[in-house]
Amino acid sequence: MKSLKAKFKKNESQDWSKSDERLLQAVEQNEPDKVTALIVKKGLCPTKLDAEGKSAFHLCASRGRLDCLEVIISHGADVSVTDGAGFSALHLAAKNSQHECLKRLLQERLAVDCTDGIGRTPLHHAGTSNMASIFAFIVLSLNVHSSCQLAIYYYFTHSTDLNKLIFYFR
Repeated sequence: MKSLKAKFKKNESQDWSKSDERLLQAVEQNEPDKVTALIVKKGLCPTKLDAEGKSAFHLCASRGRLDCLEVIISHGADVSVTDGAGFSALHLAAKNSQHECLKRLLQERLAVDCTDGIGRTPLHHAGTSNMASIFAFIVLSLNVHSSCQLAIYYYFTHSTDLNKLIFYFR
């Protein structure tokens, strides 16, 4: 019975409010001071998902709002949480070619081999979008032997058939 009550409490806390909408708008407009004020004064959770499955945290990563991302991370947000589509912030930063946000998220020691709802990693998203610099950045952040990294990077930068390389990461 206790766990059922806890479940209902969790659903109640996920109700979307005007303040939550203001937090999304503050991120959209890249206003880190306003993001800070809303998190601190209103006690908002920046990883809370709206009806469309997006959060202020994920919006930072996908739109490249590095200053807002810094604020959210500094206030202890769970950086490993996924959005409604199953994308982590790493997926979104890679998919949308947000170098600085990707770099910052990797500093949080997030798993670069995490998969989204269809089994793709951030590396897949960077590769399928033909973003060589993002792809190389992720490869170089992998915890593998440096000659392996160099071989993967060389193959990627000198190959016209990207699908062959992506096949090895599936």
